[in-house]
This record gives sequence, C-alpha cells and structure tokens, in this order.
Amino acid sequence: MAGKTRAVTGRAQKTSPLNNKISISWRSFIVFLVLFLVSFLLYVLSSTPLFENLFQLLSIIFGFLSLALLIVVLVFLILKSGRR
Repeated sequence: MAGKTRAVTGRAQKTSPLNNKISISWRSFIVFLVLFLVSFLLYVLSSTPLFENLFQLLSIIFGFLSLALLIVVLVFLILKSGRR
C-alpha cells in the first residue's frame, strides 16, 4: 500500500514588511537605549578620568543612536497608521 498524502488546508499568514521593520527597529531602539543607560550609569559611578571620558563618549554615541532609532520607529508607526 502506497503512502497517502494529506492536503494542507491551513492558510499561511503573511506579515507585511512594514511590521517586520517596525519590530526590528523597536528591538534595536530598546537595545541601544539599555546600552545608553548602562554607559551613563558607569560614567556617573566611575572615578578614574580615563573611564569617565570613555563612558561619556559611549553614552553620547549610544544616546544619539537611540534617538535616531526612536525617530525611525515613529516614522514607521506614522506610515502604518497612514496606510489604514
């Protein structure tokens, strides 16, 4: 007796590329925001001038990156709301 094949009756859900971009940018924003907060906390708690300068530079960089990603998330959310 030959093996029987079953027909697939389920329908695959398609996610829009905009939703994927929103979720990726949202996760990136959260990661860089956490990195900014950690580097700022280490900047405040450090006592050596070398570490103060290093963590201050890192907090500035991560702060700008998180701000840029926040703007990207807001633009994607505006595009998503305008699409409806």
